[in-house]
Amino acid sequence: MTDEMTTKKPKKSKEPCPFQVELIDQLLAQVENKAAESILGRSGLAGHLKKTLAERMLSAELTHHLASEGDSSRNHRDGTSPKKVLTPGGDLHLDILRDRLSILEPRLVAMH
Repeated sequence: MTDEMTTKKPKKSKEPCPFQVELIDQLLAQVENKAAESILGRSGLAGHLKKTLAERMLSAELTHHLASEGDSSRNHRDGTSPKKVLTPGGDLHLDILRDRLSILEPRLVAMH
């Protein structure tokens, strides 16, 4: 055999995990059933994470909007409205935060 025939493909380097491994271990420890559906399913860990992340992002967006209006504004938080959002992974039921004057147009989840 020649050196030309025994060339190997270069190994792909693993990308570093964007999360601490200990954090992932803590989340998985809280899952009662280790079946794929309880972890990756819509009502499982991944589904709850998607819902929580989306609602946190919407909350931050409303906080920024209200702060940019200033202290003299009469606008403030005014509860939530349920909304079903279609995602590639299926429906996602979110509690969308509202502002009193209904002038915030969220970028993450558009109105109507």
